[in-house]
Amino acid sequence: MIVFDSTALLLTGVVLLLSLLLWLYPRRSSRLPPGPGFALPLLGHLHLMGKDPRATFRNWRRQYGDIFSLYMGQQLTVVLNGHKVIKEALVKQADVFSDGADFGLVFLVTDEKGIAAASGAEWKTVRKASLEILRELGMGKNLLAEKIQEEVTEYIRTIASMDGQPFDMTHLTQISVSNNICSILYGKRFDYDDQVFKEYMKAMDANVAGLASLVVGLFPFVRHIPGDPFKTHDIVRCIRLLLDTFIQPIITRHIQELDGGSIPPDDFITAYLRRVRQDEADQKVSYITEKSLPMVILHLFTAGSETSATTLRWAVAYFLHHPDVQEKCHQEIRKVVGVDRRPTMQDRPEMTYLEATTTEVLRIAPVTPLSVPHATSCDVSFAGYTIPKGTMVIPNLYSVLHDPEVWEDPDTFRPERFIGPDGKLIRHDEFIPFSTGRRVCLGESLARMELFLYLAAMIQHFRFLPPENGQLPSLEGILGFTYTPKPFTFRAIPRQ
Repeated sequence: MIVFDSTALLLTGVVLLLSLLLWLYPRRSSRLPPGPGFALPLLGHLHLMGKDPRATFRNWRRQYGDIFSLYMGQQLTVVLNGHKVIKEALVKQADVFSDGADFGLVFLVTDEKGIAAASGAEWKTVRKASLEILRELGMGKNLLAEKIQEEVTEYIRTIASMDGQPFDMTHLTQISVSNNICSILYGKRFDYDDQVFKEYMKAMDANVAGLASLVVGLFPFVRHIPGDPFKTHDIVRCIRLLLDTFIQPIITRHIQELDGGSIPPDDFITAYLRRVRQDEADQKVSYITEKSLPMVILHLFTAGSETSATTLRWAVAYFLHHPDVQEKCHQEIRKVVGVDRRPTMQDRPEMTYLEATTTEVLRIAPVTPLSVPHATSCDVSFAGYTIPKGTMVIPNLYSVLHDPEVWEDPDTFRPERFIGPDGKLIRHDEFIPFSTGRRVCLGESLARMELFLYLAAMIQHFRFLPPENGQLPSLEGILGFTYTPKPFTFRAIPRQ
């Protein structure tokens, strides 16, 4: 008979627990960039991050320099700050710093990585094909601009129907802007009162808004915590809703039309499927597959819906705080366009002040201030440090766009900073709200086109005022995967 001593068992348990915690305790190599010292097992340095990582990173940059390291959970992470360092990594050493980070909860639904999370040959192939298809469909061309103008006309009509009463522009703007990418991806648009599509937009919001999304992305194990305090199951449900009930059925219909001899819409899905068929006919090993398509569509749909819609909301928020800027934009539109026709892309070169204002909104309130996480493809010697393969890399775009050495009074909204003495628009190398390098945003040209056409039409038709109580929107946003304004209402008063 074996007799267990309770004291020995307790000591053994303590030793095992301490050993486990010691094994889980993150250790920073002396060859790594410096960073905050005290890391917790499992959590790493997240307990030091505070409510706003941008402010924490700004303090750590002052303390440790332009390159510092920390542990996001068990994941070694290097943060790059300042234009020089980010350019050196993402542009000059792009081969090493262009892998996608294994980040988020999508892997609980599918093992496909789409565009944002893929790396190596898979990422290069899928991104190249996607960009080629988008260009074939008119990305950045006048034909697409005309389609966007049609959507803008409906958007303006809907705002006018508010009769100058206070309203929240969030969902209306999301659906309207989303219709532009939907026309490209699916060959169709959705009505603003389509309740089913509204549910899909809400599901998309759940995946990008709030710090809970960041937490569950970094710590997948939190889904096992009783009570689901981080709403992990809700986030996974939203991903499944988008993939399984919205995106996949549209793809299936396209496949059935192609296989049945029908003529499917002339859109991204059709063009992608034709490339799949061509590679199969050529017996070519390719990453362009039917299986990869849903995640490609999810990434393009989310990015194409979120960036412009959020920037338009930020623009209105800043217009409400700066009515003088709003009025200068209106005077420029009256001078260049008048009131009898819609602004077009041909007017854009003559609207320097509106372009400067849009650029300043993108600078002061970047939608992705910490960019999309990258990863190193191999061990790399960088700026005197050794960064291991598989390290998560965060390009801190906010550190560039709010760098006081580049921008005078960076926290002040001042469109004039982008206008030179000759009255022409100034192009700054440090203006990188869409990131830089090989993983620069695919939809930048679409976003800039949308922002010009929407804002020009909105300012031409309306004067933006706060509600009758005079409450102005907060200029402190909500940081999740994206940086969004807090909900606010305003009045759009038709101009005479």
